[in-house]
Amino acid sequence: MGIFMRCTLPMLACCALMGTAQAQGAPSAALQDCVPSRDMPDVVASSGVVAPAAAVMTARRQVPNADVVRANLCRSGSGLVYVIMALRKDGRVVQVMIDGPSGRVQSVQ
Repeated sequence: MGIFMRCTLPMLACCALMGTAQAQGAPSAALQDCVPSRDMPDVVASSGVVAPAAAVMTARRQVPNADVVRANLCRSGSGLVYVIMALRKDGRVVQVMIDGPSGRVQSVQ
């Protein structure tokens, strides 16, 4: 596979993922108020939420054999939540929401 294909396929997958996440009813309120990646370490340290790696591992247990393609820490009505998007081998996008302070799964869609 050429360099062009290796670079283009991940970009196309991400674009498709974003469109699919919107189409599947991703919680727009949570996704609109997400912490920028550069600020995440400070917010995690000051807010008492579980580490991003722990949230990703929890999501991986919920959606085995899927690739985690995005993990955001977002503000919601109930506080901070991790919104983790995973791409299953069949092409389906699964969203796992993890409660920030407890690290427990809130929903899998």
